[in-house]
Amino acid sequence: MRRIILSLFTGFWLAFVGLWPGLGPAAEAPRSLNLKEALALAWKANPNLRVSRLEELIADQEVVRARSGFLPKVRNETSQTIYDMGTRIKVTSGLPGGAGVTFPLTNNNFWTSKFTVDQTLFDFWATPSRYQAAILGQTATRLDTAQVRDNIFLLVCQGYFRVLRGEKLVEVAQQEVVQFGDQLKDARNLFEFGVVTYNDVLQAEVSLADAKQRLITAQNDVVNAKSALNKIIGLPIATPLSLAEEKELAAPAWKLAEASDMAIRQRSDLKAAVTRIDQGEKNVTQAKAQFFPRFYAQAGQFWQQNFLYLNTNQWFAIFGLQWSLFSGLDTRAQVRQARERVEQLRVKQQDLTEQVRLDVQTAYLAVTETADRIRVTEKAVAQGEENLRLNRERYREQVGTATDVVDAVTLLTRTRVNYFNALYDHQLAKAQLLWAVGAINDLLPQGESRHVP
Repeated sequence: MRRIILSLFTGFWLAFVGLWPGLGPAAEAPRSLNLKEALALAWKANPNLRVSRLEELIADQEVVRARSGFLPKVRNETSQTIYDMGTRIKVTSGLPGGAGVTFPLTNNNFWTSKFTVDQTLFDFWATPSRYQAAILGQTATRLDTAQVRDNIFLLVCQGYFRVLRGEKLVEVAQQEVVQFGDQLKDARNLFEFGVVTYNDVLQAEVSLADAKQRLITAQNDVVNAKSALNKIIGLPIATPLSLAEEKELAAPAWKLAEASDMAIRQRSDLKAAVTRIDQGEKNVTQAKAQFFPRFYAQAGQFWQQNFLYLNTNQWFAIFGLQWSLFSGLDTRAQVRQARERVEQLRVKQQDLTEQVRLDVQTAYLAVTETADRIRVTEKAVAQGEENLRLNRERYREQVGTATDVVDAVTLLTRTRVNYFNALYDHQLAKAQLLWAVGAINDLLPQGESRHVP
């Protein structure tokens, strides 16, 4: 009985400790990060970057395969042949009616072995073109990884500043709740003294309830924004974060034309597009080589188990050519396909060039626009605070109405939201411009590798 009571007491105590706030396990401390640290984490652990690095390894092996065309092919064939009756030949005397003589040529059961070394001498640049195409493909894949890296870094910056903006909007929502709470107190005090009607109290209560709902939504948005950022930088989704304000992201001093020219020179996706055009040209050469013969040399050893042969072991050397004279127009179609793919790549490269210029222009104008918005809204916040103070004093002195105070709180909240939106839109625009010109990689910490591995 004692054991049962002790077990029940222990169970209730553990349940109490687990459920009572402050007595259970301590909550995980938030992980402090600045922007550079977040970028470094993404560089090491982002799944898309890991996939892109695996593509590089695949491209490396394609180079190995293409290079093997320059090396000799060494083969060995060994087999056992069993006949129900050995191969025989008949030799006649040449005289009319003369009897022929039959000779055996092979055993009924014998082993054969053939060892060969085959080396291509000249195939009208098919092998060199394949190797050069593989090298260009390897380069393009590395450039693809660089572009994936830049895209991920942009997503990190966007996620980082969205979290910071969300936290500021939570503060704004909390201030709105406090301000409507103050208005509710004023309305109740005045109502108790019979100065105002109960309608003012109801209006303040409804406004306070709406503000609390907006606060809940803002807090939920921050949680989701942090989870999204955790996914990008390779942390568990539920990891709590404490992000530092980013003050080192200076606005670039380029002019629009300078930024566009820099983007054309630096963007990894543009470099990859040009490289793939060169790769396509090599593929055309490789396809055209099938119209011509392949010259080769072959040497080896042939051995056959046969008691009738004087020489069962033979060495040989061959110089020859292989030529596909007609393939049902397959080769011609391959050449046309390769040429059309090159043209397709050129069209894509031209379109990408225009898209890069558009990306730069959009980001450049956004930087200018958001800087102007910051100046305007910063002044408007101060004006909104003064407007709320005056309307609150007027209401307390019964010169103004409750609606004036509610409108002033709403206006101040909207102005603060506009200010923080402008502030972090400006940060986002600067990151977007760095990405557009291919320079966002410069945000990595100095100790981190800045090149595609």
